[in-house]
Amino acid sequence: MINEKIKKLVYYLLLAIFIYVGILILPFLIRIAKYIFTLLIPFLISFVLAFILQPIVEFFKRRGLKRSLAVLLVVTLFLSIIVLTITYSIPYLVREITVLIKNLPEITNELETIINNFAKKFTFLPEDYRPTFDNISYYLQTKLQGLSNIPMNFLNNIFRYLSILVTVPILTIYFLLDYEKIFCYIRNKLIEKDKIHFRNYLAELNRTMSSYFRGMFLVMFIFCLTASTLFLIIRLEFAVFFGIIIGVTNVIPYLGPYLGASFPVLYALTTSPRRAILVAILCYIMQFLETNFLTPFVQSKTLKIHPLLIILSLLVFGRLFGIIGLLLAVPLLSMILITLKYYPKRQNMSKDV
Repeated sequence: MINEKIKKLVYYLLLAIFIYVGILILPFLIRIAKYIFTLLIPFLISFVLAFILQPIVEFFKRRGLKRSLAVLLVVTLFLSIIVLTITYSIPYLVREITVLIKNLPEITNELETIINNFAKKFTFLPEDYRPTFDNISYYLQTKLQGLSNIPMNFLNNIFRYLSILVTVPILTIYFLLDYEKIFCYIRNKLIEKDKIHFRNYLAELNRTMSSYFRGMFLVMFIFCLTASTLFLIIRLEFAVFFGIIIGVTNVIPYLGPYLGASFPVLYALTTSPRRAILVAILCYIMQFLETNFLTPFVQSKTLKIHPLLIILSLLVFGRLFGIIGLLLAVPLLSMILITLKYYPKRQNMSKDV
């Protein structure tokens, strides 16, 4: 009896020491994880692009082209579209942003007047807690003060960004060339070693991630195009700039649509409340159509995850990896949930792919 109590005491003592040591080395482990993640970024981007472009390669293969020629054609078309888009859109965006920066003081003054007039309705609150322009500005400055180092960090890491731009197309080509070989090799090896459960796990990861990323990029492109077109129709200034913001931020679940819509709505509010309402209605209609029709139609398998888990993943991965963490929060959460679904191994899970 005494031996059992001593064993339990030693067990709990070792567990407490393990937890304490884990807390001490957690910052070090996070730095290592960030460093490894930075090294893997070109491979992750290339693999995602290979996921997206693989069906197009298969389309050309079915038309009689060899895989090497199909890959070369698809990558060339993809890069050409990107180059043409940048060539024709960047000058227009630069002009829009230049005009926006030029008019920024006037826009800021208009927003300050609107926000302060709104804050007068909260006189029952202490002055420091009222939603005045100064209080909001101070809050944003304290939360975003780290952004002041972005230009310097960019200059310091410009070689790394250029190396990513160079290596991603090359890695994408290799991934596409060996796409079938890689998956066939892994599948055959797992079958040979009777790892059917692990093969099913990888197969579900493959289906889920490919469906998500292909759908995400297609929805983002359609959203950018639709928002820009609608803003041009209602003659909203900086239509393309706001359209791109809405399309990109829409990738972030739940929070992204509101974040993206806030920019054109606030800008329209400086010209006319009626125009701001019109912009808000357009953003709501686009989001409604995207949620109920576009995304279910584009993605063959939607990710059914509880909203609380998604918000938690956004907070955790956003805190760890910043903007990239927000963009990758949902697929990373999906990978974790699929892993927990298959491991610890369950006896009743033996379905084939």
